[in-house]
Amino acid sequence: MELLEKLAETARRQHEEADLPASLLKEILEIASHPASGRDVKLVELLLEQIEAFDSYAGAGCFGDSVSAATIQATLDRMRGKG
Repeated sequence: MELLEKLAETARRQHEEADLPASLLKEILEIASHPASGRDVKLVELLLEQIEAFDSYAGAGCFGDSVSAATIQATLDRMRGKG
């Protein structure tokens, strides 16, 4: 499976199963549907890892390996050159 396809599939699953916010899902699907030449593959891989580790309760209690929506948003901003 291509990296961007996996990104989209994982985001949809996390939206359904782990309450990934719809706003993030929309941004991720937009990135996945528009393969940009020269896109930083390392950032796409990082984003995929973060989505896989997403937990809506990240930062609360002992969820040390989980990733918050804010962390994913920061990576999306970096991908768009805002961060």
